[in-house]
Amino acid sequence: MIDKVIIQHDFRYVIQDVQRGMVEKERFWVYINDERTDFECVGKDIVSLGAWKFEEKHGDIVLKNGSKSITLKQPSSSMNADYEINCVAATDDGKRAIGGTQGQLTFISSDGKCVEVHNAHYSDILQIQYFPSKQVAMTIGLDFSIKIWSVLDGSNPRTMRKHAAMLTALAAIGRGRNIISGARDGAIYIWECASGEPVWEFRRVKNLTDPVVGLAVIDTGEPGNDARPVSDSIFYETENKNLLVGYESGVVATYDLETRCSLGEFAAGDKMSAFAANKEILVTGHSDGTIRCFRGSEKIWELHSDEEVRKIQISDRKIYCLQRQVAIIDYDGEVESIFSDYYGLNDFCAIPGSLYVACKDNTLKKISL
Repeated sequence: MIDKVIIQHDFRYVIQDVQRGMVEKERFWVYINDERTDFECVGKDIVSLGAWKFEEKHGDIVLKNGSKSITLKQPSSSMNADYEINCVAATDDGKRAIGGTQGQLTFISSDGKCVEVHNAHYSDILQIQYFPSKQVAMTIGLDFSIKIWSVLDGSNPRTMRKHAAMLTALAAIGRGRNIISGARDGAIYIWECASGEPVWEFRRVKNLTDPVVGLAVIDTGEPGNDARPVSDSIFYETENKNLLVGYESGVVATYDLETRCSLGEFAAGDKMSAFAANKEILVTGHSDGTIRCFRGSEKIWELHSDEEVRKIQISDRKIYCLQRQVAIIDYDGEVESIFSDYYGLNDFCAIPGSLYVACKDNTLKKISL
């Protein structure tokens, strides 16, 4: 079970006001699984008025009730935007990109310099991803388009249009000479970036319009089969790579990117709403709040909550799941910590050592891991 936690948005100010002697005592509240617990600050003490105890440890909050504890991660820094941030991407060398609900796009360099693009898409930017070079990024928008950007100057050398339904997934193959996109109508396209044209389409044979929830390009590391046809000039770095796709029906399908053939599929559970995979594990999230982890097609654990899983990411041997909060889960299915924001969350991006979270109050918060 993933615990659901909401803490009073100004609790830090409540604690500081008492500790600085501005008021003698003051209270704040925490909701844990929809049950309220009040805490009273008196001097330097935080006194629980319920079953849960409140502690601070290494900058985080630990809530304890008997043998049970919940760790709430706290932001180490925060950045304000002039618009509601709908999506975020980050690199391990300090670059960040944020997209807005009205098509705004901002690239932030590692030294804090911003490149702003107004009306990058006609409406919401749904997803941002950096190419492996970290000098180029790609976005998908509610206008059904895919765009490629220079993060240095915000120029847009390619705009790709073919999809006839809302885009839901995006990934690069290798260095990114080909990219892959998926949409709500079941269409998955391989694109050649040089021409900006789609060069292949995948669909589930058993359900051509099964909505795509997410996809992942997996390097199998296996030697190629000499009997396979050689990749031609419009497909790049597809050797020994599989495409894993999660569909809303709950099916996970695997395709060989070199031969573009189906390798099979299995059922992961009904009403899939989020999907992520790497070479080791595959994780699915569902509209009923269930999270399932697989090795191959074998389920190794599942967790439950009462809110739809909106996004899953696997990074640095941790699983990050977005509902109203972000839960950080280890490979054994143990919830290590939670990040929750009073105003709610739109998106997140995890990189080794850091978690960036786009909050509904127009802030981008960084959490040190």
